[in-house]
Amino acid sequence: MRNYLTLLKLPDVRLLLIVSFPARICQSMVNLSIFFHVQRVSGSIALAGLASGTFQLSLSLSLGYRALLIEKFGQQKPLLMLVPIYSVMVYFYKYIDASFLLVTLPLLMGMASPPINLSVRPLWKAAAPVHLLRTSYALDLIAINITTILGPILATTLALSSRPETAIELCALLQLIGGFGLSLTTLSRSWVPEKRNKEDGAIWKSKGLRILAIQSAGFGLAAGAFSVGIPAFTLIENVPKWSAAIFTGMAVASVFGGLMSGLISRKTSPVSALIFSNGVWALVTIPFALTYADWSLLTVAIFYGFFAGILRVFFWEVIEAIRPAGTALTSVGMLWTVEGLFIAFGAAAGGWSADHLSPRATLLMITISIGISFFTIVINCSKIQSIYKIHLESANERAKHL
Repeated sequence: MRNYLTLLKLPDVRLLLIVSFPARICQSMVNLSIFFHVQRVSGSIALAGLASGTFQLSLSLSLGYRALLIEKFGQQKPLLMLVPIYSVMVYFYKYIDASFLLVTLPLLMGMASPPINLSVRPLWKAAAPVHLLRTSYALDLIAINITTILGPILATTLALSSRPETAIELCALLQLIGGFGLSLTTLSRSWVPEKRNKEDGAIWKSKGLRILAIQSAGFGLAAGAFSVGIPAFTLIENVPKWSAAIFTGMAVASVFGGLMSGLISRKTSPVSALIFSNGVWALVTIPFALTYADWSLLTVAIFYGFFAGILRVFFWEVIEAIRPAGTALTSVGMLWTVEGLFIAFGAAAGGWSADHLSPRATLLMITISIGISFFTIVINCSKIQSIYKIHLESANERAKHL
């Protein structure tokens, strides 16, 4: 815990956490706010799901170009452009009631969404000392996980209140505060994009990132299946109240998992830690298909969230160590795009299997998907270790200049 206390004493660390918090709350609220607004004005759950899915798909597919904007022009100009455009679209969405616009506007909103998490991530190298970089990544992940817990609760509470449009209004306001706040910090304004090495070629030609992309696909399939399998299981068993408990338990456990990863010695190789945590994560998901919609499912979900929180920190660290120079944001953007697409595929496949087979078949998809990601990293372990060693010195050198 001493490392976390040391970090929190640094002014730049506290500033990053504070200014990014409102925008992160907005990002965790907006999808549910869209869903509830569309369902309220149209009376159609199917249309609400379509609008929500359109936003999520647009968000994933456009992440690469938004990351590229920041790597090319720095952080301030893209954020100052995207934040007001996005906030205005979110705010005026409360006035939309035509079916066509209810679906198409979220498409544009996803394309204009300011990449707050991507923007914050490289700033930790300037805010925190190098020997506490792993802890700073863990702290950032904890902050993200906390907002993923608070955002949906806030969105649901406001959307179901006597003035439901408040949820959308608050999203727009929080994005303005957080987006402008981050873009005006000294850390963001002084951040200089790295120079690309033309010899590296296109980002997808990186062997290390291609391996991690397969892992991201496995993570996405698991997340999509989880998001559908849990409510499907509880609805079929006539205990829908367990869904909220299970999602909350998983999210809270992921916060503690991220906290734990930041306490692991820096001497531990992130590649070794990634392989180990991925293996344990795959093991703890095996009981999913054997559970019932009660405490047994909640218990497995808690372990699932805990080890997911641990693994994410090491995954970030490995990305940073093996990525080509000049791709601090686009490398993560590419992997998050892959993950987002497979979340959509996992949700669609999970919905079909829950409807036509059994919710347990959907939960089994989680184990299979994470197992695939584990075997991918094990089979390619020597390649990743080799790339990691080659890039370690250059990555540390880049860190001194960011």
